Amino acid sequence: MDATSDRALKALRVSESRYRRLFETARDGILLLNFDSAQIEDVNPYLVELLGYSHAEFLGKKLWEVGPFADRAETKEMFVELQTHGYVRYDDLPLKTKAGAIVPVEFVSNSYDCEGVKIIQCNIRNISERKQMEDQMRHMAFHDTLTKLPNRRLLGDRLSQAMASSKRSGRYGVLMFLDLDDFKRVNDADGHAAGDLLLIEAADRLRSCVRGMDTVARFGGDEFVVLIGDLDTDKARSRSQAEIVARKIRAALAAPYVLKIRHEGKAETTVEHQCTASIGVALFGKHEASQDNILKWADTAMYRAKKEGCNLIRVHDPAD
Repeated sequence: MDATSDRALKALRVSESRYRRLFETARDGILLLNFDSAQIEDVNPYLVELLGYSHAEFLGKKLWEVGPFADRAETKEMFVELQTHGYVRYDDLPLKTKAGAIVPVEFVSNSYDCEGVKIIQCNIRNISERKQMEDQMRHMAFHDTLTKLPNRRLLGDRLSQAMASSKRSGRYGVLMFLDLDDFKRVNDADGHAAGDLLLIEAADRLRSCVRGMDTVARFGGDEFVVLIGDLDTDKARSRSQAEIVARKIRAALAAPYVLKIRHEGKAETTVEHQCTASIGVALFGKHEASQDNILKWADTAMYRAKKEGCNLIRVHDPAD
């Protein structure tokens, strides 16, 4: 063997060794497929770790014969796409591990020739953390950070759905606008930490007064909104049902608040506050109305309750 051939052989071995190290240590899953037969030629250790199937369970099988890809009609379609385009990308492909967990992955493939054999290399990246962060960001965009209740943005979407459902079914819905009476006194007496604790407790009490399908939202400050759909087709009965829930809410919010306040470097202190709520109620259903109108009706009724003495319920409907 001449010097040139020897250098070329050494370079090839070095190149193969480097590729093998990259293949073995990559923190993405790598799966190598025969382009013509869909037979799995190799998988790297990370993919074995990620999906829980042994190296032997992958090797020699066709792609659609292995657990994560088995019994999926789209797997064969995916392979045809791989053959046709040589490049396929799925930004969010759910794969089932051997233990039964679902792992969201980013799936990217490329094809290349290896010593006369065409290979498809599939890179499989676990995006669970990214998805979790995206879910958290999405949740923050639609929920109040203090109480974890839906915010105005999500309330608007829920109200739109409730209005559409009401028109289809002929059943009334109700929106309640609540304002905590003299909430400023809590902040003035014991600071914003106490005020925050009271708002969190008020949110929990509101949730306990309605069904899981209903919406409790923080509108801002010490204002909350309760949205209830699917009442009765009769307006009078719907109003009666709404008033029963409103009275339940008023009683729940009027109970004493025992708040444990933790100040940095100081002992925990316990304070007690009484904080009632003024509640405005607006029915919606068969009549044509905008979201703004419904919110305005409930808001106006709430201010009427405040003006007439607080800790009261006032009902507004389009006939008033």
